Amino acid sequence: VTHASWNFFSKKISGNLTSFWIGSMCVDLVLLPITIYIISKQGFNFTGAIPILISAIAHSVYYFTLFSSYKFGDISAVYPIARGSGIAITTLIAICFLQDEISNRGLMGITLIISGVLLIGFSGKLTKSSIKGYGFALLTGLTTAAYSLADSRGAGMNHPIVCINVMSITSLIVIMPFVFRHGIQQTLEKSRDKIKYAPIIGLGSLGTYLIIMFAFSLSDQTSCIVALRECSVIIGSILGFVILKEKPTPKKILGIILITCGLILIKMV
Repeated sequence: VTHASWNFFSKKISGNLTSFWIGSMCVDLVLLPITIYIISKQGFNFTGAIPILISAIAHSVYYFTLFSSYKFGDISAVYPIARGSGIAITTLIAICFLQDEISNRGLMGITLIISGVLLIGFSGKLTKSSIKGYGFALLTGLTTAAYSLADSRGAGMNHPIVCINVMSITSLIVIMPFVFRHGIQQTLEKSRDKIKYAPIIGLGSLGTYLIIMFAFSLSDQTSCIVALRECSVIIGSILGFVILKEKPTPKKILGIILITCGLILIKMV
């Protein structure tokens, strides 16, 4: 719910990266004292700094590709493609190279989810704008796979709040020159009417990933966790249909059904 919601508002402001940056940095600054307190009590595992750094770099690219995709495509199209391609790549790497074990039922569930999100994403007509949106969405999927695998390996090395806070601040610093490339005052002026959504997007983004980090720290089933979180695709598509008036085509509806069946199978694993 939280993931679909912050992506919905990101689409509502047409992928304005400035609003996301401001909202996320404000939440990060609130979390920073908590992070410092946890480190003072539990210490910091510097071995875990490597996956945090990899995740921060991947997130830096992810923010750019995700918000670029919302400039060109519908949320009910680019959002499923980004999430679906992310599952496919993550699952392939986790099973083939990281020795993740998964049952036939779980694999079937993941396959259904992947099929469903891709069916939803490619259900519309191809235009120059939509092709750009799909392209950025696929790149978003690649970065999703990168940070998901990095976070799943680093989640148990440090407290989830420490991981997400350090990762997020690092990634926001990396993209800061790009976000404010036209100057801080001019950038804020251009985004004035969209900054009101910054708190919702910032809280939704970091809050969602904090939940996922806790999930990673409680289980080594990377493939299933990453797949199960994709119920956000269903919620995001419904928000697109109902509020943004995007067209609910038969292929999109079939895609949602496939995702639901896949989620049921994942829960039964």
